[in-house]
Amino acid sequence: MKTVYKSLLVLSLFSSIGGYSQNSNFSFLNEDKPSANKEGLKVFGEAMAGSNSLNTQMFTEVLIKPTFTEKSKSAFLDGTQARTNLYAFGTCGIEYYKDSSRHYFVRNNSFQAFSSDKDFSELLFFGNGVFRGQKVTTNVLNYMQANTLSAGLGFDIFKRRKLTIKSSIAFSILNNYRQFDARTLYLYTAIDGSYLDAGFDNASFVDANSGIQGVGLSTDFRLDYFTNESNTISFVANNINAYYLLENQEIKVDTSFVFNGAPFDVFDAENSVADYLDSAFNETINCNTKTKNTAVLPTQIKLKWVHKLSSQSSIVSSFEALSLGRFGIYTQAALLKTHKNKLKTKTSFGYGNFRGFTWSESLEYRVNKYSFYLGVNNLQALFVPTKSKNYGLSVGLFKQL
Repeated sequence: MKTVYKSLLVLSLFSSIGGYSQNSNFSFLNEDKPSANKEGLKVFGEAMAGSNSLNTQMFTEVLIKPTFTEKSKSAFLDGTQARTNLYAFGTCGIEYYKDSSRHYFVRNNSFQAFSSDKDFSELLFFGNGVFRGQKVTTNVLNYMQANTLSAGLGFDIFKRRKLTIKSSIAFSILNNYRQFDARTLYLYTAIDGSYLDAGFDNASFVDANSGIQGVGLSTDFRLDYFTNESNTISFVANNINAYYLLENQEIKVDTSFVFNGAPFDVFDAENSVADYLDSAFNETINCNTKTKNTAVLPTQIKLKWVHKLSSQSSIVSSFEALSLGRFGIYTQAALLKTHKNKLKTKTSFGYGNFRGFTWSESLEYRVNKYSFYLGVNNLQALFVPTKSKNYGLSVGLFKQL
């Protein structure tokens, strides 16, 4: 991390020559000006997929065909990680800013998160054929996916020279919600492949239903403390939520079963695990099925420090945890730089246990009353996809009214 900060400092010194004063009119890269938005309309979209062990070539292949190439598969199998962690999300929306203290928004968010021991993930991704005669076990398996559509209001709670507190509240609709957790899970494949034994310790299955699965409320919270003119410390909590489920069933399992096969695919949003249980155990499954009334999706907690190097540049360092670390922790250091009062750039480096190493470049360009934003995560994924563990893209447009 010291090396990263030194690199950012050198970049800042070279890029500060000939710069103009920073102002508060940037609408996307405004971490050093958290109250920058004036009256206007913002549209945005972002998508990211990351893992500590899966490579970006596998992400691309699973989008366009149902199988992996030997090159991407071998790169994954040769990895030395003890666990396989995966987190992917997409978001898009529109926001109307009445002023710097109030805005209205509509957002669509989706995500998918998975974590298990690496051997078990190999069985799920590539099939159980190579594991014949073997018992494959994972400790603490977590899988969750969901899509939400939210509409709400953002507002200031408290605003003084040294301290500002902002929040938002939204009504949200939940769909495509699925969850699978287990303290321990093992699968044993017969040598001749005729059957598969599965053992579950404190396992829970919630399968997706068609249409709307639940309704609820979500809120964001942000506190900015300005220690002096050069330093700001921020605490952010995004997506504090609770949902009431309409017609969802939860299956709790703490025993062993025999499967005819294991065609379960974590990338497939249509399959139901229960569909593949042998019929002899359906009665046991039904006895352990109950109505699930509530759901809570992952909340992001972030701590951030912004240090102004000059009127044109700032260093931003942050640490974040998703679902208290259950679906990942991530740390990042970034350089924000204003160029001639119309262009602002952000270079960032980070690392997370669900993303691996990240290198991101973002820019915002202002012309007249418009701001255009583009961000690219992990440019190296274009050139060495089997060596990169994540990629992403974000775009946005702000029109001042």
